[in-house]
Amino acid sequence: MNQSSRVPRRRGIAVLLGALLLCSTATGQASAAAPEKTTTPTAAAVGPTNDDVLISQRMQALVAPVLGIAADSQIRSLVRNIAARQTDGDTNALLLTVWQEAEESGIVSTSDPKWIAFKNALPSLGIINGYTYFPQIYIPNLDEGLPTGSTVVVAVAPADESAESTAGYVLNASGQVVNTTVPVTESVAATQEVWVLSADEPDPSSGGTSGLPVLYAKPAGEVSAAGVTCNPTGLRNNKSQEYLQRWRLKDKKSFGGLFEGKREMRALVITSAGATMRKIVFPSVKKKNIESWQNSEVFVTTWDRAVWGDVLAYQWFEEDGGPEITVGVKIPIYGVELGVNVKWSARDDDAGNTVVMFDEPTSTTYSTGSVEMNVCGQGGEGGTGNDNLACGSTASASSTYTGYSASRVNDCKRDTALGAAYSWANAAGTFPPTTPEWVQVDFGVTKTVRRAVVYTTASYPIRDFDVQVWNGVTYLTVASVRGNTSPSATVTFADRSTRLVRVLARSGPTNQPGFVRVNELEVYAT
Repeated sequence: MNQSSRVPRRRGIAVLLGALLLCSTATGQASAAAPEKTTTPTAAAVGPTNDDVLISQRMQALVAPVLGIAADSQIRSLVRNIAARQTDGDTNALLLTVWQEAEESGIVSTSDPKWIAFKNALPSLGIINGYTYFPQIYIPNLDEGLPTGSTVVVAVAPADESAESTAGYVLNASGQVVNTTVPVTESVAATQEVWVLSADEPDPSSGGTSGLPVLYAKPAGEVSAAGVTCNPTGLRNNKSQEYLQRWRLKDKKSFGGLFEGKREMRALVITSAGATMRKIVFPSVKKKNIESWQNSEVFVTTWDRAVWGDVLAYQWFEEDGGPEITVGVKIPIYGVELGVNVKWSARDDDAGNTVVMFDEPTSTTYSTGSVEMNVCGQGGEGGTGNDNLACGSTASASSTYTGYSASRVNDCKRDTALGAAYSWANAAGTFPPTTPEWVQVDFGVTKTVRRAVVYTTASYPIRDFDVQVWNGVTYLTVASVRGNTSPSATVTFADRSTRLVRVLARSGPTNQPGFVRVNELEVYAT
């Protein structure tokens, strides 16, 4: 979801309402006091438990006025057009937008009693527990070829979000509001146009977490088929880029049914110190699709252990809106429950939390009980695991034959040809194996390594050598090769954290044992 996608529909809402009320006064119609849009309640506002009930009750006042204007084919077309834009990620039409665009386009008569009744009803939702809610029409399945006609059924989103049916309303031949013969269900909404009256949900950049940096996961159409390339080691490196690869709900019935519209899933990233680092906003997902994996490719942070420690927690919630509240959650870390206060909106649904440890395999699937997710690291100190860490490092040697250079061993070329243009060789008179000679690479920073590949000159292969790593005090031999006749030799060893990797050359080939040649030294994290 693009951060800017919701801004235009909300800009100037207070102005629109003010103009609406002035217009109503001029026509002699009574109207409610103008509500003022607030994303953060006053300090006295307390997280309520009855907002949904009050919203559902007040929405009933909009049923008759909405049915009244829905009899006009141009209004029906306008509402469908606004909803089809999916400004907030769902097929919703904010009623204030309907009013504004209908009058701007001149498709209504401002003196029409039905239109006046509709405008007067708009502020009826008003302020509930210190927060201003704005009414909208949600049209289920509009984006899936829903058949439309000359009549619509109007319903009110029930206070109980798990409800699977609710009353439907239509106008009879006399223009009176009557109940439909059958209640509105998913199957009804799949074959008949239903306008569900509900409260508009918040701008995802605020929504009870307005002080946090916001990350927006890519919409499905922008996620690459290959996905994020995670370190093939299956482990993280320090300062690797941490990505939330994908997520899904375990049960599509979680957090409501048809009348809730698409699910607006969010995650708060929390550090081991209990601080909320940022909020992740995921694209809206239809209920029927939400049990399938949703690829996101969202970059979370550079996991610097010196900054963030070895733990990141993810607190998930489904966003519905309302005044900001503080919620105490328990996050299990190292066998102890860390009490953390997080902020979201009063009508939001807690989707649980899960903890990611730095040293856990990145193939781990994490679960909050409601949400499953995968995260992994990319690059960092140690690279991707497929990266030759020696490439581009600094090379040096104990001695060098005239015309040859230590820099040949890390020029990222595997050529095993003979000559100064291709390899390093020790200086004349140093005489291995009596006095071993060495060439080494310096990464500049400590990296974790476990494999090295030594390329030598094919016609004069290095016969005996050790691979050593610096431990801060001395060089430790981690692998030894004896009697080699191949132009390349690969050694593996237990993970070592080091800045320097050295080839200690003990003997050249049998036909020239006093000279050792290394054409390339590659070092890997896996």
